[in-house]
Amino acid sequence: MNSHEHRTGDENGGGPRLQDQAERLGRKVTHSAQQVWLAGLGALARAQDEGSRLFESLVKEGETAEARSREESTAGASLRDTVENTLGQARDRAAGTWDRVEKSVDDSVHRVLRRMDIPSRSDIEALNERLDALNRRLSRAESRASHTTTKPEEH
Repeated sequence: MNSHEHRTGDENGGGPRLQDQAERLGRKVTHSAQQVWLAGLGALARAQDEGSRLFESLVKEGETAEARSREESTAGASLRDTVENTLGQARDRAAGTWDRVEKSVDDSVHRVLRRMDIPSRSDIEALNERLDALNRRLSRAESRASHTTTKPEEH
């Protein structure tokens, strides 16, 4: 870069510095977005892995239930109980797996946003509460000030 280019950048309020900052911010955002994407893929892979293990477990339980129902005299009732129990367990496991996946993604997104210094919803709500309190105090102070300035002084 020659001295004229450098001088022009300084005259424009540090143009090259702003451009460098913008590029660094762009790289940071791209990197953070990539981390969120990878976290989502990891969560999906974990859910698929746990889902396949759950399926294999259900197949084994089904084989056991089928063998047991053949041995028992009231096969219809015992098979129904076994099926209902197995379905209940499957629902519970699936809900637990989904909750873990959802929490994992939420935690990853939260960490990335924290690294980027982006305030959370609770941070913004706390700030809004503080602003509301300050506005109330300012209104009361203005009201007192206008009341004392418009009131004629008594001697």
